[in-house]
Amino acid sequence: MVPSIWQEALALLDMEKETIGFVGLGLMGKPMAINLLKANYVVIANSRSIAPIDEVVALGAKRASTNDALATESTVVITMLPTPDVTRTVVLGADGLLSKMTAGSLFIDMGTESPSLAQEIAKAAGKVGVEALDAPVSGGDIGAINGTLSIMVGGETRAFERAKEIFSVLGSSALHLGGPGSGQIVKASNQIMVAGILASISEGLALIEGCGIDMDQAIRALSGGRAGSALLSAKANQMLERSYAPGFKVDLHLKDLGIVAEYARQRGIAIPVTSLATQLLIAVEASGGGDLDHSAIIEAIRGLGHIDLGVKPTN
Repeated sequence: MVPSIWQEALALLDMEKETIGFVGLGLMGKPMAINLLKANYVVIANSRSIAPIDEVVALGAKRASTNDALATESTVVITMLPTPDVTRTVVLGADGLLSKMTAGSLFIDMGTESPSLAQEIAKAAGKVGVEALDAPVSGGDIGAINGTLSIMVGGETRAFERAKEIFSVLGSSALHLGGPGSGQIVKASNQIMVAGILASISEGLALIEGCGIDMDQAIRALSGGRAGSALLSAKANQMLERSYAPGFKVDLHLKDLGIVAEYARQRGIAIPVTSLATQLLIAVEASGGGDLDHSAIIEAIRGLGHIDLGVKPTN
């Protein structure tokens, strides 16, 4: 049995933990909130849908009656929302979270937004005495479930130091990249690279399929060479089995690439490969695949190789 003096010490440590308000319990947000509960944080939860709130409440979270109550009762508020427009309304609206948070508290946006929105949020937070971080993540739903996300953080150093313990629960890597908006800039680069790599993997696998090579052996060979990658390991089976349960949805990746395109245009940065990958994902979305995993990009490649134009080849 643990001596009572240690029990008291542990109780005091728990008292020092932040009370976390978590808004947005979607594919990523729900497992993140659950991991915080497992780490003995007090979590106050709210989301657009009732079912995930019920689920995390059953695991020990407190149900927020409103976002106002969540903001006032929390020392840290985390948002994981689907689009920049939603984030802007929930955080910066007339009755948004920042208008209700207590001075000295910390706001962390872990969704993917434009760098300019992250900077706008940080400025608005400073006016009411709240510290703010933009901390988008990479790793998909598996990373969220396992607490192995890569967290890219922008904001002031003091705020980052305050959040490090929370980030250690949610991810295996949390790096401070600079001032407000820095996390979102690096996340934009991440989404560029992921889209391009998935498109290249799709072309490579489609070529192997079309040539009748043993696919398992081919993937083993590829994985042992320079083409080996985390994405090849994570997505090859989905592509080959044509089973696209979403780890990261096509429409969400397209949302992120829209942010990337606008920011790149503003900065005069050419992204031609990303533009091509975007068009492939648009083709999947237009075919009804917006809710599929983004590895379904291979279906656009497969379709390009089997277009029936009704014209017979000449000899």
